[in-house]
Amino acid sequence: MTNPDPSALAAVESQQYARELREKLPPEAADISINNVALRRTRHEAWEKRFGEVVRRWRLDRNWSQEEVAEKLGVEGFEMHQTTVAKIERGSRPLRVAEAAALAAVFRMPVMAVFELSLPDDVPWWSGSAEPGVIQERQQLLERARANSERASNDLDSAARTHAILLAEVEKLVLAMNDAAAREARDGSEA
Repeated sequence: MTNPDPSALAAVESQQYARELREKLPPEAADISINNVALRRTRHEAWEKRFGEVVRRWRLDRNWSQEEVAEKLGVEGFEMHQTTVAKIERGSRPLRVAEAAALAAVFRMPVMAVFELSLPDDVPWWSGSAEPGVIQERQQLLERARANSERASNDLDSAARTHAILLAEVEKLVLAMNDAAAREARDGSEA
């Protein structure tokens, strides 16, 4: 039997349902049932961990600190400390739906990007009734779509870097033009 995450087991053990199982079932059967519930809870909590990984990736892609994310969440109406952001990234802090939506706004991501995450061992909803060839074809389509999405993300990152370089060049030109105009004005007034 697989052992559940200790924190999930402790959380399940403290619930009324676990107490009822202990009262109604023989000890070994109660242990098995409670472990199964804790394993299911661990599976559900994996979504928070996965979301935390995505938030961390979004933050690192932008070279933001956790403190900056906390400040930006404050503008969205959610007062958080840097340590709270760190806990969200680790998946160790429960996340409210409104907070997840605020995080999407902070990172300028569609809200559904928050909820359209998948876990590594997820079985697609459409695989239950499909033939193996159809499943493989759909999986290949999904992988191509994910690769295209990753490529677009990399292109956006590259474009943002290029944009920053070009903006710096514009700023240098503006400064040089201002310096030249100031020199011309000085030289003209001295003559």
